[in-house]
Amino acid sequence: MRIQVAHSMPEGYAQVRPGDVARRDDVLFVDVRPEERDLLGDIGHIHGVHHAPVPVLLDGGLGGLPPETPLVVVCNDGRESREAAIALAQKQGFTEVYHLVGGMVRWSAEGRPVARARTFK
Repeated sequence: MRIQVAHSMPEGYAQVRPGDVARRDDVLFVDVRPEERDLLGDIGHIHGVHHAPVPVLLDGGLGGLPPETPLVVVCNDGRESREAAIALAQKQGFTEVYHLVGGMVRWSAEGRPVARARTFK
């Protein structure tokens, strides 16, 4: 089942709002912030998120996942995750990649659940 998108982007990826994906259990959240400490700070991270900084991600950091795995890419404010989502769709062949508009700043501001202790992979 596809997620309702906030704004269309080229084929393979789209932008979504936190409310569109907050309760979905069939997507893999991928946090591309560069340092683990970024995930443990004030904004926190989505529980169970897969941590893969952009350089790791672009070097096949999600190797082994089927290309049809729905991915929601997140960063602090949405800028890095947009570029990472595009790369996953265009260069690594993932067919359902979403960029979280506003990143963790918006996720947290909307009162979505966050973890500040280490729950990421």
